[in-house]
Amino acid sequence: MDCETLTHIAAQYPWASWAVWDNAFPDGDCVEKRPERLVEFVQDRVEVLTPDIVLMGLNRSDDLPAPYSNFHAPTRKHYDYRLKEFIQDGGLDRLQGAYMTDLVDFVGPDSQNVEVTEEDAAVLLDQLRLLGESEYHVVCFGNKPFDGLVDYFDAGVTSHSPDLKQATIETDGFTLYVYRFWFYGLYGANQDKVDILKKQLRELNEQIA
Repeated sequence: MDCETLTHIAAQYPWASWAVWDNAFPDGDCVEKRPERLVEFVQDRVEVLTPDIVLMGLNRSDDLPAPYSNFHAPTRKHYDYRLKEFIQDGGLDRLQGAYMTDLVDFVGPDSQNVEVTEEDAAVLLDQLRLLGESEYHVVCFGNKPFDGLVDYFDAGVTSHSPDLKQATIETDGFTLYVYRFWFYGLYGANQDKVDILKKQLRELNEQIA
């Protein structure tokens, strides 16, 4: 990656971000509490970015204050800190610096109100073209983004366990290895799946290292 491409992606896709966080995140005087500093923060880490890994949610729940602030909410109620703990603090070097994006350009906290369209899949492909890789490992957090891509590409799904689904998609000159992982923001009765997500991320990191 280079800073010019980073700047172009941030301007065109304001919900895009990268899997790098201040070591103090989400507490203290972390960079994320002053999001105008995030652009410089990410650019200073351009050498550790891994654009062939894509961590993808469904949509953002709030308006974003600045570029790269998606997945970097400096509060524990948004659960973004779990990704930092699992990936960065957990030493998952292959996933560290991954590209982060949402499939649907829609702001709202209720995923039941979000529908995946063909245009959403096309926008994702536009982002992948800018990233410039030939193969991508795409981690979908939850069913909706995974099912949306599978339906759009009419891809076959392999279930390795109740917790892991996978599909391989050949399109536009590149290959997508798409995974359904559990959503990191689960709480209450579904919080048991968060530990499974941690294991899923660790196993993927080892698989593609």
